[in-house]
Amino acid sequence: MGMMNTRRKNQVASTAAQPFLKTQPSFEDLLYVFLLDCKHRNLSRRTIGFYEYSLLQMNKSFTEKNQTLNPCSVSLQDLQTYFVGPMINKTLAPHTINGRLKSCKAFFSFLLKHDYVAVNVAEKLTLLKAPKDTIHTFTHDQVLQLLRMPNQKTFTGLRDYTIMIVLLETGIRIGELLALTLKDINFKERELRIDPGKGGKARNVPFQKTCAKVLQTYISERGTTKIDILFVSLENGPLHIRSIQDRITDYGKMARITGVRVSPHTFRHSMSKMYIRNGGDPFSLQQILGHSSLEMVHTYVRLFSNEVREQHYRYSPVEHMKLE
Repeated sequence: MGMMNTRRKNQVASTAAQPFLKTQPSFEDLLYVFLLDCKHRNLSRRTIGFYEYSLLQMNKSFTEKNQTLNPCSVSLQDLQTYFVGPMINKTLAPHTINGRLKSCKAFFSFLLKHDYVAVNVAEKLTLLKAPKDTIHTFTHDQVLQLLRMPNQKTFTGLRDYTIMIVLLETGIRIGELLALTLKDINFKERELRIDPGKGGKARNVPFQKTCAKVLQTYISERGTTKIDILFVSLENGPLHIRSIQDRITDYGKMARITGVRVSPHTFRHSMSKMYIRNGGDPFSLQQILGHSSLEMVHTYVRLFSNEVREQHYRYSPVEHMKLE
């Protein structure tokens, strides 16, 4: 009797004999290709750095809960439980939480666009309602106190003093400041060349005599190095954003400044406030700060302009009455 010729099932019971079978990419793999895409899209180094930091914090949040973040299989509930929830429990500022949520959304949007995932699970994450008008700035006295803290008899002290002067004078971002080279300084026109700047847009930012004098003193002490970066370490290497943030924070503690975050970005807000209060117009401030729209500048004007206060003083009905 001959053997029956039956058709076999078209699948195997094991994948052990398939060493090259494609597996799901890891979080680290997908983060790498996402950041590479950001570079190809010519996003600013600060934006890319912020995305990287925020997404690493998201992965860390999963790890702290003994969970593995697999972007290809993670659910919306997972993100809410292991990412959003811990941030709220740690009472992080709404702006901080929203920044990380936006990074998460950008990441998963990229994954969907390039077919790494079938669904963008982060799309339904909702941003927190952040309180408005919470822009904190230094007072005049606080700025003076901060500027007195660096020991200008040392190279690092002179460098840090110069950094704070430039931040206050120009309002540029810390990433833009640390990317400055000697060639970016035009003492004849008294301008800094910020290139590429946020969003890849170059701009020229003016500075005045006092700032020019401080810069020239620092550059003289800096001397010649192998790199063209303006602000360097004692080892003549480039500085990192975190190290400058920490040093400025330390100066704030030395000056016993409270009630305001002592950070490079607070110098940016403080410059904007002083510019508006000294009579500067919003259009030139927008160009100096490198904002793509007037929205943020209008916020500065609304918060810091003396015009309404001064007009009320001049035309107050009660003040103009002869009540005595």
